[in-house]
Amino acid sequence: MQSKDLSTWERAFDDLMGLMSEEQHRASASAPADALANFFAQHPDQADRIKLALIQLLKSANDLFIFTKDPETKPYTENDTEHYANLITAVASLQDERAIPALAGAITTGGIATRGLLKYGDKALGPVLEQLNNPNALVRSSALAVSVTLLRRKGDPTSQKRAADLVRSALTDSSSVVRRQAVREISCLDNRQEFLPILEQISKTDPEKRPGKALDGGDADAFYPVRYDARQVLRDIQNNKVCAP
Repeated sequence: MQSKDLSTWERAFDDLMGLMSEEQHRASASAPADALANFFAQHPDQADRIKLALIQLLKSANDLFIFTKDPETKPYTENDTEHYANLITAVASLQDERAIPALAGAITTGGIATRGLLKYGDKALGPVLEQLNNPNALVRSSALAVSVTLLRRKGDPTSQKRAADLVRSALTDSSSVVRRQAVREISCLDNRQEFLPILEQISKTDPEKRPGKALDGGDADAFYPVRYDARQVLRDIQNNKVCAP
């Protein structure tokens, strides 16, 4: 379960789910959450050991899928990603707070991992905030989105201010991936009007340039993605458009 080898942890996961499906006389690899729930109901004495094993397995898988610095040196097949998705589904279904750090490690996958974190509410905030310091820009971007959502759901003034501060800090991130996410998050902030001046500045000065041409014509014959997003959010705020979280 703690192996860093892709095929080894996949076999471990298959073996575990296979044992459960054999006992239940049905193939449950495609529905790991149901298989686990049924097994735990029948064998509560084994539940804790299996939960911890699955959580550890996801942590190991995260290191392989999320933190590989050069994805081209470690290609993943469709079968590999399906295993990973099934594992995330299994861990997200555990209803166990010990799974939060592992789910936070899978945060870039969105979907099930994000919903799994959001269901824990404030308890997930700390581990998600820790990912804002991750060297992987995609992890930081995803962590920002989940952090802001968790804070906005709390609804109190302190949490709203904290969310705004996180966004403000992310606007100066070294990665345009994070800056773009920060710009988009402004749309849903209660105090988004306060960001109008900085959005105006970003829409004219962000340095990230990509091939192509902006659809709104705002970058002449060039394309600056963060500037483009800033202009879109500016229009949404000025037109009082409700955000789409």
